[in-house]
Amino acid sequence: MRNWSEWQVLRMADTPGEATLAEILDGGQSFRWQRNDDGAWTGVFGCHVAQLRPSPEGLAWRQPLGKPTIAKDLGLYLDAAGTQARAIDALPWRSDPFLASALARFPGLRILAQQPDEALLAFLCSSNKQIIQIRRMVAALADQLGEEIAPDFRALPGWAKLAQADPVTLKACGLGYRATFIQETARELERRPNWAKELGALETDALLVELAKLPGVGPKVAACVALFGFGRLESFPVDTWIEQILVEGYALKGWKRLALERFGRAHYGAAAGLAQQFLFAAARAQSKKPKG
Repeated sequence: MRNWSEWQVLRMADTPGEATLAEILDGGQSFRWQRNDDGAWTGVFGCHVAQLRPSPEGLAWRQPLGKPTIAKDLGLYLDAAGTQARAIDALPWRSDPFLASALARFPGLRILAQQPDEALLAFLCSSNKQIIQIRRMVAALADQLGEEIAPDFRALPGWAKLAQADPVTLKACGLGYRATFIQETARELERRPNWAKELGALETDALLVELAKLPGVGPKVAACVALFGFGRLESFPVDTWIEQILVEGYALKGWKRLALERFGRAHYGAAAGLAQQFLFAAARAQSKKPKG
């Protein structure tokens, strides 16, 4: 499908540069974006399809022809208003050089405003998997079970579709043991069509508890869904990367993950999840540097 609208510039309070844009779209919070050979990014968010690319005038975007404009929804998805930039300034970077270094590495990094269903399904796929593997699983689920939203593009399947799916089809998407958890969660949420609204009304600690009751959702996945799907910037997911970062950067050797999560929320405050994303991005970038 190559019938795209003309490129337009998205008005943003703080426009991310090329490296930061790549980290936003392919840094482990969303798994539906791919970089094209020409440097532009093509992706799906919710029921929308878009392409993004940096330009001298700012972040340019376009969408498939014949669709209602996605400008407003895209602006919300990318936090064009700059709400998170103000939250970042409140982080303790002035007294924490380790955090300050991470913030300087990817100026303009932000959390995407994903739908709770999308975030939950993606992170149910994430256990013991790398970003590229999660992206393949999510793409396979959309291809096999999702509704077409534009030629060559499909949305992620809803819980009802997943609940009724043939287990063979789910396993063919490369899910492995995660297929069982996804189908069990789908069957539960199929009976709770307002689950996201109900959970979204809870305080963050209660939200984390309720999310962790779903099949296949442990503390890390719950924290990721709270942060990336419900926009709870105080949520602080701790995976292997973050555990290593905190242990080495803050001399917390021997601390368990629950204690590290509590440390992160206490130390970084109301925007702890943003701090986590900066630390995660900086650590990944450092690991890609050639040795010697």
